[in-house]
Amino acid sequence: MPTSPTPIPTPADAPADPARDQVQIAQVLYRLARAMDTRDWDLLTTCFIPEAVGDFATGQAVGLDSMLLDYKAFLPPLDTTQHLVTNIETAIDGDTAEATAYFLAQHVRADTEGGDQFLIGGRYDDRLIRTTEGWRITRRQVTGSWTQGNPKVVGTTLDRRENG
Repeated sequence: MPTSPTPIPTPADAPADPARDQVQIAQVLYRLARAMDTRDWDLLTTCFIPEAVGDFATGQAVGLDSMLLDYKAFLPPLDTTQHLVTNIETAIDGDTAEATAYFLAQHVRADTEGGDQFLIGGRYDDRLIRTTEGWRITRRQVTGSWTQGNPKVVGTTLDRRENG
């Protein structure tokens, strides 16, 4: 499978370019969705700083290592997922930014009693910082707005500590 290019860091003394920053921030959000869906844990780590905090349906994870445990516990029991990210809005202030995006997350697990699919719609609220490696998420808040389908598809994966 081809990999996407690694983001090219912008030198700290480069002139401000909000349009470039918006594109690079969107690329982080898209890269994270792809990392989740492909279970590419190395790629996933390129989206966060080591001290990142995640507020998920499964609870709060503090630090990238804890977040990785959560992702690794939640996603692999599923046969497939597809995270779509859209309507990204950014507010950039120098080397920090806030981004809000809508998501649709399809979760599939074959042979689940009651149906094999569970769809979640909601919002990602991210705080980001510009690093020497490019923009990285410092905090992610996941807010589900609605669901459709069989919650049993993800039901046993929601208790990350017992599955990790």
